[in-house]
Amino acid sequence: MKGTTTKKLDILTLSDKLYYICPMDNQNINNIHDKFLKSVLSNIEVARDFFKTFLPKEVLNVININTLKLTSNSYVSGKLNETFADLVFECKLKNSEHSALIAILLEHKSYPDKYSYVQTLGYVVEGYKAQIKAGKPLEPIIPVLFYHGKQKWVLKTIKDLIPYLPKNIEKYIPQFDIKFLDLKKFSDEELLNIGNSFLSSALTIQKYSHTPSELIKKADNIFGALFPEGMRNFSKVLFVYYLQLVEIQEVQLLEIIENIPLKIKNDFMSTYELIEKKGIEKGIEKGIEKGIEKGIEKGIEKGIEKGIEKGIEKNTVNVILRGHQNGIGIDILAKITGLSTEEVQKIIRENSN
Repeated sequence: MKGTTTKKLDILTLSDKLYYICPMDNQNINNIHDKFLKSVLSNIEVARDFFKTFLPKEVLNVININTLKLTSNSYVSGKLNETFADLVFECKLKNSEHSALIAILLEHKSYPDKYSYVQTLGYVVEGYKAQIKAGKPLEPIIPVLFYHGKQKWVLKTIKDLIPYLPKNIEKYIPQFDIKFLDLKKFSDEELLNIGNSFLSSALTIQKYSHTPSELIKKADNIFGALFPEGMRNFSKVLFVYYLQLVEIQEVQLLEIIENIPLKIKNDFMSTYELIEKKGIEKGIEKGIEKGIEKGIEKGIEKGIEKGIEKGIEKNTVNVILRGHQNGIGIDILAKITGLSTEEVQKIIRENSN
């Protein structure tokens, strides 16, 4: 028997994995959490449900959400690249030929920045300047600031930042509203009741992205509902993101997905298998690029990382039996454990009682 592998998903960085498994736009994205959310919200149905859930009623009452579309615009430039990533949507106003722009600003930093209001002001100004430069009539820009860090954050206006401000000059200070979304302020129940199971799962993962132990505990909630039709490719991005955050081993993975629907379970394990395959291939490639015998040996060793010498026969049997009980196919179990399909079938037969 060949033994088994109990390896963490650390062959490649998440940026590499997301690119090789689910290629996404890599421009102007400095934070992998932002890249994940941008990928999720690039699906217009998901984006529509996101805005239905989080935009104020006063805004929803005047826009035609069914006309929502993602634009190619970005108003992040210069120093703002260090602070935000953005997604800009266009939506028709009700009973009008005019549109409004809804800009989601993804805060790069995982901690509160007291000057975010000022930075958002700069962003909105850049948006209006871009419209003027394009020779277009001005359209309103509604800024939505998205934050999923651990620390409590109270967004301060410019007036808040100038405590000694005389009342007589307050009217000269820029003042506008920002829809501020602090993800940790929403309960798990609120996120699960959004009405779009894929979006609920994505936001729950982001809420607990800084506490992997909670992500493991909440696997049933995250993956417990079937995703909408047409979301299969996007699901791969969600699986990769989750696996990188929790950094679990194969046996643990089979345990935490024990109760999720079979269809999602199979997609999850297929993605896991693909990550490992691509990670091995890229690890070998990186090792070879070093160009020296020792570097090649270490790079290939890291890329392959099979750990066969550490494999334990009993562990292999447990992985196969648990996976088989949970409906995972013979081929996937064979690839996970490194055994042939015949060997997997033999183990199942011998332990069927």
